[in-house]
Amino acid sequence: MLSRKNNKTFDNEKDAYNYALTLLNYRDYSIWEMQERLKKCSVSESDIKAVIDKLCGYGFLDEKRYAQRVYDSWLSKKYYGKGRLKTDLQKRNISDELIAEVTGQAQEEAELARCMAAADTYLKKKKINSFEDAMKVKAGLGRFLFARGFAIDLIKKTMADKISFTAEDNCDY
Repeated sequence: MLSRKNNKTFDNEKDAYNYALTLLNYRDYSIWEMQERLKKCSVSESDIKAVIDKLCGYGFLDEKRYAQRVYDSWLSKKYYGKGRLKTDLQKRNISDELIAEVTGQAQEEAELARCMAAADTYLKKKKINSFEDAMKVKAGLGRFLFARGFAIDLIKKTMADKISFTAEDNCDY
């Protein structure tokens, strides 16, 4: 069994607050993530509440700013849909109202373009020679796009646009 190298424990609010500031030097945390990090260090519940209140009061922990950074990170990943963004925010225990606000920023046309781009990367590796191949690739593309958080209607539009196989496609003349 592996154990952590640094088994930090803090028995007072000041040490826990300084530890939280050290963590925030490296990246942003949601309130829930910070609470979990402090719990791992055996900080008492009352000290955790005091530290979180202090960090929020000074603006070091801000759920809205954190959710916006997750959204910006999602934008840079060009092959993921709004479903993936929503899941990422839910994993970090962001409130449902804030999730709705952040996911509402994504525009339908931009997400369709993202879905098409993801389909293009998937289809680069596939070769369609027959109707059976087309059906297998279509099913695989649907799973691929769904796993990346795209909505069903976008997947249907993308598959209709990207995969078509007719008898003329297989002619040698």
